[in-house]
Amino acid sequence: MEADLEGRLTRGIAAIQREVGFSAHLNYRDPGGTEAERDIAAEWLRSRIPDARRDRVVICPGTQNALFNLLVALTAPGDVVLTEALTYPGIRAAAACRDVRLVGVALDEQGILPDALDAACRKHSPKAVYLIPTIHNPTTATMPRARREQVAEILRARDVLLLEDDAYGMLAPGAVPLAALVPERTYFAATLSKCIAPGLRVSFLLTPDQDSASVLATALRATVHMPAFLMVALVTRWLQDGSADAIIAAIRDEATARQKLAAQVLARHAFSRHPNGHHIWIPLPPNWSRTQFASYVQRQGLGVVTAEAFSVEDTQPNAIRVSLGAASSRAELVRGLEILAAALRSPAAAIRVV
Repeated sequence: MEADLEGRLTRGIAAIQREVGFSAHLNYRDPGGTEAERDIAAEWLRSRIPDARRDRVVICPGTQNALFNLLVALTAPGDVVLTEALTYPGIRAAAACRDVRLVGVALDEQGILPDALDAACRKHSPKAVYLIPTIHNPTTATMPRARREQVAEILRARDVLLLEDDAYGMLAPGAVPLAALVPERTYFAATLSKCIAPGLRVSFLLTPDQDSASVLATALRATVHMPAFLMVALVTRWLQDGSADAIIAAIRDEATARQKLAAQVLARHAFSRHPNGHHIWIPLPPNWSRTQFASYVQRQGLGVVTAEAFSVEDTQPNAIRVSLGAASSRAELVRGLEILAAALRSPAAAIRVV
């Protein structure tokens, strides 16, 4: 991969030490980032959300922290938050800690169904709707523009807040965020975990207005106080000098290449994918249950995630999520995909445990 993360990390940290020293980034600061850091973040976000401003930005130590703080700030125990019927396990964990009730809404290959969303809003009067409209986790669905506009109109008509998780947005930069269509009621979380590196623990939360940003900064103070500002300094440096764009382009290219390998090796099997995504979603053949299949491939050294991890409702599809980014090389990925393909072809008799 051409991202050269280790080299860029070494050079970036050395430059910070040389120019300002480490001490400036190792003391306590106000939560949410400095004005200069939030300015840089807002400028970067404006490529996709034109009205992003620094007074609406809160810099968080990862989107998982941002989601939990959003629930702390916006909900009370017992409140309802709508999500896609299959959703990111992190929002399930955060909602469980907050005693918030998640209600799943039906989706198809283009994302959440507008009519189902409208009906759920009328039935449940939710405090918020949590959506992953771009390269949905786990199904890979990406909403087309027309559906995004429908969803935006429903949120506006029903006076509901939106929590938009843009984990994969920079892998599909042509997708218009819902935050650009309904900015006055959207909390937009743009993480760098999927497009640069998860270990940085830097996420930009764009809030509807300055007052909302202040509320979220207060919630951040109550949980982890502040992000790791040395990492924030590195990230903002990369955003300014073009390194971030170069890394993202390289990671997107690698994801595209891995998706092509998956399409070749799994050509005989139906699955959902995004051409630049990090994962695929595979319906299992009738002879396999999710649990049996996961156990079977695990004994061969391959890990997959079954639908239960993502399901908000009691019923789940007989399907698995497979990460293409975890393999250390394309060769290792192909070996894993070949194990997967062989398992999908295996007859029911292969289920036996010996």
